[in-house]
Amino acid sequence: MSTKRIVITAVVIAVLLTALFVYVGLTMRTPGEKARLSSGREVTVTPVDKMRVRTAEGQPEVDVEKYRLTVGGLVENELSLSFEDIQAMPVEERYVRLPCVEGWSEDAIWKGVRLSDLLERAGVDEGARTVVFSSPNEYTTSLTVADVEKTDPILAYQVNGERLPDAQGYPLRLVVPNKLGYKWVKWVDSIELISGDYEGYWESRGYSNDADATGR
Repeated sequence: MSTKRIVITAVVIAVLLTALFVYVGLTMRTPGEKARLSSGREVTVTPVDKMRVRTAEGQPEVDVEKYRLTVGGLVENELSLSFEDIQAMPVEERYVRLPCVEGWSEDAIWKGVRLSDLLERAGVDEGARTVVFSSPNEYTTSLTVADVEKTDPILAYQVNGERLPDAQGYPLRLVVPNKLGYKWVKWVDSIELISGDYEGYWESRGYSNDADATGR
């Protein structure tokens, strides 16, 4: 093949790849809207009704009146909190991007309680290494104690100033900055501190237990 044909072929391939990347970017992009944080800063968020729904376990029916969030395992004081108990705790607001392993991402203002506040109330034992999260339909995932300290997750019950939709994990969804979406467990009703490692639903099926999404 002549040098000229090689150059032309390379240019055509480059153009096609560029077009493909642009197409994928456009199709993965969710329309945004402006919103304001309580600080007054304006940000772009994904509208709540445009947020994608991804779940492996199916959507459970949660009776908020009977709902309890338990915190146990390697803790000094086991907790069993109603939704009202959780709402009475100090409120944390965060503008956080949810990055999915599928390649798309969504930005939103999440509001709830800091996980670290719950763990401080329970009193984490020195031997605890991992925090395991569960939902009613037995979906599980985990974060190391070091991850919790680094990312400072929240358990959100509001998104973009609205009640968290049932399909998005109401009453509580874990929001973990710089972690892929399969760590953002929905309908959280159990938190357990353990001494060893833990692989959750997707992690036991080959997904990274680290789920690092820094820079995405």
